[in-house]
Formats: sequence, C-alpha cells, structure tokens
Amino acid sequence: MTVLTVKAQDTATAMEEIVEKLGKDSFIIGTKKIGDEILVKATNSPKKTLHSKQNVNKKFNRMISKELNQSSFSSLGNNSHNGIDDKGENFSINNFGEKALKEFRAEFKGLRDQLNGMVLTDMAGLSPNLKSTVKINLQKIGFSDYTLVKFKDKLENKNTTEGVENFINELADTLTFDDPINSLIDSKYVFIVGLSGSGKTSFSAKIAATIAHDNKNSNIALGKLGKQNEFLNDNLKSYSRLINVPNLNILPENAQKKLESIEKKLIIDVSADIADTLNIVKSVREKVGSNRVLTIVVIPSGSSRHYLKKLLEFYGSIDPIVAFTKLDENNISAEELSVIAEKKCSVGYLTDTRSILKSINFTNKEILAQYLKDNIINFCK
Repeated sequence: MTVLTVKAQDTATAMEEIVEKLGKDSFIIGTKKIGDEILVKATNSPKKTLHSKQNVNKKFNRMISKELNQSSFSSLGNNSHNGIDDKGENFSINNFGEKALKEFRAEFKGLRDQLNGMVLTDMAGLSPNLKSTVKINLQKIGFSDYTLVKFKDKLENKNTTEGVENFINELADTLTFDDPINSLIDSKYVFIVGLSGSGKTSFSAKIAATIAHDNKNSNIALGKLGKQNEFLNDNLKSYSRLINVPNLNILPENAQKKLESIEKKLIIDVSADIADTLNIVKSVREKVGSNRVLTIVVIPSGSSRHYLKKLLEFYGSIDPIVAFTKLDENNISAEELSVIAEKKCSVGYLTDTRSILKSINFTNKEILAQYLKDNIINFCK
C-alpha cells in the first residue's frame, strides 16, 4: 500500500498534488493542521481501511436493525415478528417493518454515497480562491446555508460586489410585504405582538399616530390587551394623550365581546399570554374576515437567531408581518434575515426608538435592498 503525505497552504492545493501523484482514485486517510499549513495523508490502495469500514457498517446495520425491532415495530400490537441473531442475519418482520427498514437503508446508502470523496475542513483549510467567493463572504457575515442555497443562482459566476448586490436584491424582493401601508389602513383590528422590552408599546403608538395624522383618520383608538395589573403603569395611556386618540383596556376573558362592540379602528398592544393571543386573533379573523385583521410581530434589531426563531414559531399560525425596531441602536443582522427567509415571513416596517410622529418606514423591496446594501456590502469587500 502506497501512502503519501503532503503539506500545503490549503486543502485544495494538497488535493491537487495527491491526484497528480496517486491518481483520481486515491483516498484520504487523514488531515491535520500544523501552524498555517495543512498536512494531508492519502493512499491509492485502501484495502485495510475498506475492510475496517465494512465491519463498522455491519455493526451499525445490526444495531439499527435491533433498535427498530425493539422499539418502532413493537407499537404494531400483537403482529408477530422475529428478532435478529448475533450476526445480524435472518431478520424477519411483518411487511410494514421490512418496508420501513429497506427505506432507511436506502436513505443511509444515498447519504454515504454523497459523503464519499468529500473532504471536510474549516475555513483555514480553504483555498484562497474559495475564500474570496461571494458565498463564503456572505456565509462569514451570518447568512445561513438555507438562504444561500435558495438564491444560489444569483451568486454563481459573479465577482464579489455584483454577486452580493444580486443576492441582496433577490432577498429583499422575497422578504418584503406587498403593501404594508394599505394593509394597515384597510384593517379594522391591528394586533401588535412581541415579547416584553421589544418596543411594541411605542410601536403601537407610532402606528396610531401615522394613521391619525398622516392619513387624517380620527376614527381610531389605542387598546391594551392584557391582565388587570398591566393597566396600572401603562405607557400606552401617555402615548394616547400625546397623539390625542382614545385609550381602551381589554381583558383576555372578554376580549372577543369587547372588540366587537367598538366601532373605531383599533391598534392593540398585546401583552396577554401567547395561547390567549392566538385564540383571540383567530376568533376575530373568523368573525370579520382575515383581510380585516392585521398582526405585526415586533422584533428589536440585533436579536439572536434562537430568539427570533422561537418568536416566529410562537406567532407563525396568525401570519404576522415583521416590524424591526431600535434601528438607531443595532443593525438588522444577516442571521435575522436568514431566519425570516426560512420561516417565509415578510418585513413590513422599520423604526428606531426616537420620536413617535413620522418615525416609521414602510418597506418595499427598494427600501429594504438599499438598507441592506448600506449595511452589508462593506462587510463583504
């Protein structure tokens, strides 16, 4: 068995030398990083390695078969099936079990075939040419693999600046809501949801101020949906006096009845439990129609991927539009945009923490794309 050890600046260069000396059918035995260089060991006759691999695969198949036999198929009631012997042979189960096991083995074989010949490495092991590609640059600043794969046709065969601009334009077009202004104006009930500290109370006031002053609509009220003790020190009342609109307190237990009794357009700052919120919003939509109910989930810019993912999972069933707040404190991150793309949500509103009047930007693809270019392209250069 011929074993070749190659030291190079990156894995790609090492692989080129290995193929040149051992041929295309060579196999990687191991890789190791020493300082700034990569050490790669390869062979063109991996008989012993393959023998070991086969033993591992047999052992793995026996383990999976045993686990499936003991757990998955035990739920089929009294249907009889046989176990496996120590060698993993003569495994006999009912028709359902055989089909499931065959499908699993086929999927596992397909995965193994895909991995065959791949070389896994960290960023330090990449060729300098690969390090400068559009995809790697976007990946480094936080865009997920899902998002990059979704828009891969916009990244291929482009220089960095052109590729990033194409990616951003396509992403902005996908993430923006068709008509956030008219959706807001046409809805009778606007529920503002989000976690405490996200800025949803001030955002509710900004929405009310926009409708009351910019659109000259006096038939509007601000409401607080929550428990009785949350009404005592409520900033929403101060905002209501500031913009001169009525203020209402709404309890979850009689929300449906009270909402139906109010003729004014309602902007509702929601602090009720998530389960109560979902039930109330769904009931109102069934009563007046989904086109008359708008839900906006407020997210402070700079939120973590985990926080945002959980939030959108909580409220996903009521189809919320995303409003990013506190843009004077943080920029919207690539991680956040990736989660929104994965959850198939839309961004409709951008705002900061300052003034109430005239402080909301209603997004379209041009506005969002320009914001992303101003804050992302420089990181990719």
